[in-house]
Amino acid sequence: MLKKVHCVRLDGDKAELEDEIAEEVPLVIFVNGKHFSTAMISPQMREEFVTGHLFTEGIIDGPVDIESLKVESNTAKVLTRHSTTFLESRKVILSGCGSTSSFLDKKKLPKICSNLMLDRTMVLNAMKAVLRSDNFKRSGGFHSCGLFNESGAIIVVDDIGRHNALDKVIGFGLIRNLDLKDTFIATTGRISSDVALKCARANIPVIASKGAVTTLAVEIAENSGLTTAGFVRGNKMNIYSGGRIN
Repeated sequence: MLKKVHCVRLDGDKAELEDEIAEEVPLVIFVNGKHFSTAMISPQMREEFVTGHLFTEGIIDGPVDIESLKVESNTAKVLTRHSTTFLESRKVILSGCGSTSSFLDKKKLPKICSNLMLDRTMVLNAMKAVLRSDNFKRSGGFHSCGLFNESGAIIVVDDIGRHNALDKVIGFGLIRNLDLKDTFIATTGRISSDVALKCARANIPVIASKGAVTTLAVEIAENSGLTTAGFVRGNKMNIYSGGRIN
């Protein structure tokens, strides 16, 4: 995930040195022989990313819909058990962009079904776990995202893109048949509309971020039953939607 490269540091004096930076690779995804998208990701957990990404983009309803998934080098080839339709090739999804969706019908938003209730301490501790990322400390080039339950961390993932990291933890949960209605997300990335929608589609009832929350994310969250918490720092947080954190 990290590679050493040569650089010149200017800090009063001029010095040549080796620095560790985040590795970024393309992953070309084909679904039933048709190009679906090319995503720029960190190279680990490619199968989890593809599974989570296809699920949160509405191409599959779960891993059971995948007949085969083969990742070779920078190409992922997926065959589904049923025919799939998507309007057009998504071309290139940059590391900072999660999807090409630009229109949301409130009537078609997924509704979260969960009885999960969290004490704020659980959320604060989850954020502390996410912020312990060694990769971020060494390079400053990653977002971290964790999937948690009431017992603690299930998995924490680093990726150059916040959407990628979320797709990877969702894919991890789907592949292992975890009941996502009993889980929550802690992330370093802001909660935008597509991030909120990914959680709603996965039936994950709570997402907390070190960063900000956008207006459309709050609107989606309120209509789908998602609890959103932003600026989770120290012992503080702002709750923008939902009532699952006490």
